[in-house]
Amino acid sequence: MFKKVQELINREKSPAQKRWGYILKLIITTSILVYVFSRVDLSAAFKEASHLPLPSVIAIFLMSVGRHSIQCLNWLAALHMNPGFKNNTKQIISSYLVALPLRFVIPGGHASFAKIFYLKNTSILASLIATTAERLFMTWATWTFAAVAAFFVFPDLNIYLRIFMILFTAFMPLWAAILMNFGKIKIHLPTYCRQAPRMMLLQIANTLLMYLQYYIVLNYLGTISAVNTWLGISLTNVSNSIPITISGLGLREGFAIHFLKPYGFNPSAAVAATLSIFFFHDLIPAFVGAIVLIRAKREC
Repeated sequence: MFKKVQELINREKSPAQKRWGYILKLIITTSILVYVFSRVDLSAAFKEASHLPLPSVIAIFLMSVGRHSIQCLNWLAALHMNPGFKNNTKQIISSYLVALPLRFVIPGGHASFAKIFYLKNTSILASLIATTAERLFMTWATWTFAAVAAFFVFPDLNIYLRIFMILFTAFMPLWAAILMNFGKIKIHLPTYCRQAPRMMLLQIANTLLMYLQYYIVLNYLGTISAVNTWLGISLTNVSNSIPITISGLGLREGFAIHFLKPYGFNPSAAVAATLSIFFFHDLIPAFVGAIVLIRAKREC
């Protein structure tokens, strides 16, 4: 499978295909943004977001630093799925930072895969396997927390379907291990099994920190319990897995408006919450990553 993926990477699309593909996705992003923000008092949303108390701002910023540190460790664990990978702290950190601004280049964030060209590894294929595993565990955390939340939020949904969603998402790392038994990537299975528990724990920690960030922001904008924060935000966060907008903009806000409404948050407050976290966790680090990207040299 990965051999075919590598062939696809090496096969250049025509300039016209790239141009029209990007234009189409940009139109989709713009359309969603216009639709969502037409329902929101943007001036009120920005005003609410900009008046966060200083202690809350500091706490949210520090938690974002912690979350990115956790994700960098997750990237390191994924790289160690390749037994031949040699640690180089500077390259690991810089390749992680380089991916942050690249998420804004193409709707869905697929350009972040280009970070594999900014570190030395035994092969590009080994780096591709690492970044695929990294995304797998990020998706695993998002979907598992959301599936458990959906069990309670949608009681009218067939109970067997709700249980199936939990079991399917919770055991995604196991399904991946079973698939790795086939083909040339089988050699990575032993190291995958060693790194998987660590990567799962890292993603749980990252997700809990994210919920805490939202808990702080939402309780400034209104009143919500920790459990309801998890229920609303875990379902909102599913939007990050739908690769049709640039960095989830618009789609995430639409999900937040829908899933935070039952807890008393109007559209302006929901958008203010998502934009606040987006600013601290995505936008600021992307500027740092852009500086690294400008100065970085391709290592592979």
